[in-house]
Amino acid sequence: MSEGVVHLALFKKIDYTAEALDVLRELGIPEEDMSVISGFRVSEKMLGRPMTWTNVPKIAIGGFLVGFVVSIALNWGTPLLYPIQVGGQPLLSVPPTIILTFELSMLGLMISTFLGVLWESVFPSYGPKVYHPAVSDGKIAIVFNCPPEVHEQVHARLSEVGAEWVHRMEAQPL
Repeated sequence: MSEGVVHLALFKKIDYTAEALDVLRELGIPEEDMSVISGFRVSEKMLGRPMTWTNVPKIAIGGFLVGFVVSIALNWGTPLLYPIQVGGQPLLSVPPTIILTFELSMLGLMISTFLGVLWESVFPSYGPKVYHPAVSDGKIAIVFNCPPEVHEQVHARLSEVGAEWVHRMEAQPL
């Protein structure tokens, strides 16, 4: 969210929340300045919000490729740098190479996925922490920033579409 005055509006039904998001858009509040908080999963489609994309799959593929390259370097580089001929066996044996390649590729994939999820979830978050206890009781909250000149208009319009409570919030540590 951008800098500004943080407000919180509480709604009883998901339909009221979707209407309120439309009202906020009409009043010129950008999508990135609005956040929905609920005690249950609410998809973007239910609220008419644009779908959020994540970079975790790209990061995971990058980690897989790094793991694959490292495994090939270990499997092929080590025997070529330090050749040891043992009893007529091949210098580069395929079955152990397949296993090691798979294991190191998956290790790179898992580590990069874990780090990618941490990166995407902005862990730890240093932004404003706004919450209302009614969210735990089943209400849905919209946290938004709005310019000071439209405070009264925003509060009035949100009350019209079903907001039970609309107030300016002080950001507090949780």
